[in-house]
Amino acid sequence: MAAPGWTSFGVLALSLVFFLSVVCSEALTYPFKDNIESRYPTEHVSHMRMDRTAVSMLNQSPTLQRLHKREADQTDGSAFSCDNNDFTEQVKGGSSKFTFHNETNLSLSMTWAGENNGVLLVLTTDEWGPFVGPSMLWRSTDYGQTFQNISDRINNAFIKKDNGMFKSVLDPARVVLVSYLAESVNTASRIYITTDGGEAFHGITLDFILDTLEFHPTNKDYLLAHSSQKEHSLYLSKDFGQTWTSVHDYVADFKWGTASYDTDNTIYLTYDPKHMVSAESYNYDLLKSTDLGQKFIVVAEHVYSFGQQGQFLYVSIELHENNNTRVMHVSRDGGTTWELAQLPSITPDRFYSILDMSEGMVFMHVDDKGDTGTGTIYTSGADGIIFSVSLTSHLYPNFESVTDFYKVKSLRGVYLASQIREDKSIRTMITYDRGGVWQPVPTPAGMSCAKPSDQCGLQIHNQYSRRKGINAPMGPLSEPNAVGLILVHGHVSDALQTTNPDVYISDDGGYNWFKALTGPHHYAIGDHGGLLVAVPVSADRLANIIKYSFDEGQCWKDYKFTEEEIVFTGLLTEPGARSMKVGIWGFGRDDHKWRVTVIDFDKVVTKKCTDDDYDTWLAHEEYHREGIEDACLLGVKETFRRRKKNTRCKNGYSYEVQGEKSPCTCMNADYECEYGFHRDTDNRCTADKTYLNKFPEVCKHGELQEIKSNGYRLIPGDACVGGTPPEASLIDLREHCSKRQQFEASYGLGNIETYFKGKGAGGKVVAGLIGAVALAAVIIIIMYYGKRWWRRKQNQDVYRYSELNQSDDVMLEEDHASKSWVYHDDSDVVSHPS
Repeated sequence: MAAPGWTSFGVLALSLVFFLSVVCSEALTYPFKDNIESRYPTEHVSHMRMDRTAVSMLNQSPTLQRLHKREADQTDGSAFSCDNNDFTEQVKGGSSKFTFHNETNLSLSMTWAGENNGVLLVLTTDEWGPFVGPSMLWRSTDYGQTFQNISDRINNAFIKKDNGMFKSVLDPARVVLVSYLAESVNTASRIYITTDGGEAFHGITLDFILDTLEFHPTNKDYLLAHSSQKEHSLYLSKDFGQTWTSVHDYVADFKWGTASYDTDNTIYLTYDPKHMVSAESYNYDLLKSTDLGQKFIVVAEHVYSFGQQGQFLYVSIELHENNNTRVMHVSRDGGTTWELAQLPSITPDRFYSILDMSEGMVFMHVDDKGDTGTGTIYTSGADGIIFSVSLTSHLYPNFESVTDFYKVKSLRGVYLASQIREDKSIRTMITYDRGGVWQPVPTPAGMSCAKPSDQCGLQIHNQYSRRKGINAPMGPLSEPNAVGLILVHGHVSDALQTTNPDVYISDDGGYNWFKALTGPHHYAIGDHGGLLVAVPVSADRLANIIKYSFDEGQCWKDYKFTEEEIVFTGLLTEPGARSMKVGIWGFGRDDHKWRVTVIDFDKVVTKKCTDDDYDTWLAHEEYHREGIEDACLLGVKETFRRRKKNTRCKNGYSYEVQGEKSPCTCMNADYECEYGFHRDTDNRCTADKTYLNKFPEVCKHGELQEIKSNGYRLIPGDACVGGTPPEASLIDLREHCSKRQQFEASYGLGNIETYFKGKGAGGKVVAGLIGAVALAAVIIIIMYYGKRWWRRKQNQDVYRYSELNQSDDVMLEEDHASKSWVYHDDSDVVSHPS
């Protein structure tokens, strides 16, 4: 049916023409810039799309139960012993099926609306451009075994397909649904809020279009909402959506303050003084309020974008007037003072991207010149100011907006990334020490490359591969409470290939790997790593088999969960990898009705683990370097209690990982290369001639500090004690300088007087400016689309996969939910947070 309020056939026709024009224009453009990942998004709201064109007829597999042994030999030549127990009846006894009758909507979103209580909300929508079909809201209280249609609790509202369901991370029972309105569709919206997991909803009509919602990190009643319509206004609610007040107009981006120096009432936002807030805007003011938006002060001007995590507040600022060159600045006091980050400045066709700031340091990607699709990863010191080169030729196409950078959650200090070699082939790199040293991923046990190569290793598929049509349904998967466990799609070669990958597993944080499953799979972790499940999925997405393992992927068993193959859309487990209940979602290939099969593996593994079922495991045990203490990494030796692989028991939902840390003596391995240095073939930090032939100069509080170094620095977060640092003579020359002169020369910020009258901006209050005229807007639109069409034509660098395989010309819709970066400053791309 037509969207509510659109009844005229002529209006519908014009709307369709407009919709097609937008679609065609978007095909020639990039997404908008400067979206920064929200740290409090709609967590665990999964989206599944039905694609009927992908359905084809295949023969059903007759196999009910199979046993898989580990496909690669152990490193010591022995094989892991798999038992022959048949759990088919137990799995069947713990299984239930539900079909959503009278439900054929194309899109399905779901969220857990509680913790360990089985409450699940499912929203189905049918929306195409300006045309919206009726939504249906379903609720389960038994982990998805049965559902009740509760659409009447939201008055059968038309809920938005995108940005239509938001959930609080502080209280998962608090959910906000955003609907269209039958009347005043372009000026208002309606929300439905629940504080009890959907038991009851309360409808509230807003006098603005709600596009984005952000929950407060500590106060579950505080909400910020942004509208991209009219004045691009920001709104505040202090009673979980019951009432709203306007905070500020012409807002490009916004965040709650999260650092220790911020209060619960702190808000940061970027404001466009030209009242444009367009994709080409960059000259924003960064504003800060400490009283929930009653009054703002300017803490930075000429801001391109900003981001905050931990103690760091970053801004990308125009360096010189009229040439759009940008530099990065950091503040550790909420914008009162700023320091110039020791990073290369960039031109408008390049970007900064903060990949991770979660371990007390910063991983910063700086785009290379010339739209190469590569850049350099820098890591910061503990102060967030001095950066060192970590990885060069890092794959990050600015016209693709994808990165393979991945933080391994199951072991401290481990990261994955893709690197481009001189022949433009792609290889996977791993670091075990927070970017101090990168190396190829080790070759799995008992395997080798088809062609002998000193570059042979495990090549891992992630976002770029999926964007290029490789059948790798999921990227790397790890969980903090499943210590050391990593699941990936990959193959053994000297470079990434385009053939179907297999599933590989590491149980020690990426030091050793083995091939666990043949072919592409969807996989999930349960019971804190005590349960692994996987569904094999071919290109047509038909499936009726689930595989499961109780020994971290060494042995697998099959279970046919349905006689009828379904079009598989995803596995669903409760957030946190704690539960043993697994939902298998899909829809019928003939009737297109949504179906879910829930398997409760608590019915299969009934024994609760005791102390005798655990071993002590030494993390980073294989991290050895000359002169370093065994298993010391970043100055700490860590041990964990882990369930024995050969025992069949469950950790349980409330299980907490037990670990101990002890400090290590400082050795050479605790140091990394300082800014302007890199590791040579002898693993020594030597001066890099490609950088300036002088050490960085930083003006801090009126003092010019010229840093003399031997090329080494302690890795940020390293907790080693004592020992002897690398041989060096440290010279620290400090000369008093004119703070104003240094600021103007290095920072390029306008309105210098503002920044030196007392602290910060001295209380400058934002004033409105006159908006742009219509003719100027038309010219800007023409220039915008023309420029981006031309740029897209220019950005056609293709990185090749292994020549042993087919070409990579098939495109696949990107899984934005797996993106990992925190901050992205770019004129060409947009981040899509999970």
